[in-house]
Amino acid sequence: MHDLSTTLAAVATAPGRGGIGCVRISGPDAYAIANGLFQKSAAFSFPGDGRPHFCTFLDEDGRELDHGYIVAFVPERAYTGEPTVELWPHGSPPVLEALTRAAIARGAKPSGPGEFTYRALRRGRLDLARAEAVRDLIAARTVYQARVAFTQVEGALARRLAPLRESLIDLVARGEASIEFADEAETHLAAGGLARGLESALASAQALLLDANRGRIVREGARVALSGVTSVGKSSVFNRLLGRDRAIVSPVPGTTRDTLEETVELSGIPVALIDTAGVRAAGDEVEVEGVRRARAAAGEADLVILVLDASRSLRDDERAALTERFSGGGTETLVVANKIDLAPSGGAELPWPGAIPISALTGEGLDALREAIREVLCGAGPREDPVVTNVRHAAALEETVLALDRARQALPLGEEVVLEDLRAALASLGGITGEVANDDLYDRIFTTFCIGK
Repeated sequence: MHDLSTTLAAVATAPGRGGIGCVRISGPDAYAIANGLFQKSAAFSFPGDGRPHFCTFLDEDGRELDHGYIVAFVPERAYTGEPTVELWPHGSPPVLEALTRAAIARGAKPSGPGEFTYRALRRGRLDLARAEAVRDLIAARTVYQARVAFTQVEGALARRLAPLRESLIDLVARGEASIEFADEAETHLAAGGLARGLESALASAQALLLDANRGRIVREGARVALSGVTSVGKSSVFNRLLGRDRAIVSPVPGTTRDTLEETVELSGIPVALIDTAGVRAAGDEVEVEGVRRARAAAGEADLVILVLDASRSLRDDERAALTERFSGGGTETLVVANKIDLAPSGGAELPWPGAIPISALTGEGLDALREAIREVLCGAGPREDPVVTNVRHAAALEETVLALDRARQALPLGEEVVLEDLRAALASLGGITGEVANDDLYDRIFTTFCIGK
């Protein structure tokens, strides 16, 4: 993998049938290889002008295969930054396969996962963070996810990192100069300048890291578990949030005996909504296992919705569960008071202070519940698109924060000690966009791409 001297070929459209497909050929010999794959036309010659030209495609034996368009790109206008030709026949899998075979027969190599994007990186068309965002854009499950990934493809993360990176470079350069030229006062930072610079850089890195958890949820989605004792209406709430009857609803306690999971889009975030068995003293082995799975689902969730019955007072086991949920951190929890349509006071007196009053039967309060879920997962107030959505980027930022904190604590020990931690912070930051990277890192990242991209 990653031999830039070869010419690659692959189908660049998704598997399956479609109106139009694409075979991409990229590399030093792209024009020569593509030259034998279509009937010549006086209106077209390589290197082309980046516009599509109608032609007849040929298979590896020179026989007519399909009509379509050929587009050739000069390196500075190509996605990969090298000579590139795209063949656009009909989206017939046999036709696309035959054209790919024909390109390989003429000297191209089959592309592996992410190799075209890797070349775009190495040819300076993308930085590493933007390359990873291409993968996220392809994998997006909602329009919001796609929009966030697109802003990153356009360089949003690199732009956010640039001021922090520049400040660290300046601190390192000034620190090295003051050590190298100790007798020249103009190279020194002003009194307290290093401490102030460190504080500012640390605050910037911490703000970016704070954005990372929300970004992870935007990129990967969230898991939300409905929890509570039997007969509080968890399955009815589950169905209401889904917008369809998925869980069986019955007045018989213990109807739900296993976890039930469905995905729903909430403010652009894919949410895996989990209905769980009612928590109670189990009567048989199946119910014991259902309760165990309910507790496990709650423990693994990003958010637990604890459902209470607004038509009655709290039971002792519910009060214990609430106390446990709100003592000492743990998974975020929203308390919902269901069945306000049956409450004697119309829901005015809730069984738990701060509970969200709803009726799964009538739909009352469901919009407020959806908004509360969004606030927990994505933050309150106006929603700004996160720029840190990648777990690798978050880990690098965490290392940056730790290095800057070490540097701050090392200030009394002298500039040489501080410089080592500043360099470490700069290296961690550089790993996000690829200024500091190695082939092993590239291999791990690009093998997660699809073939053809």
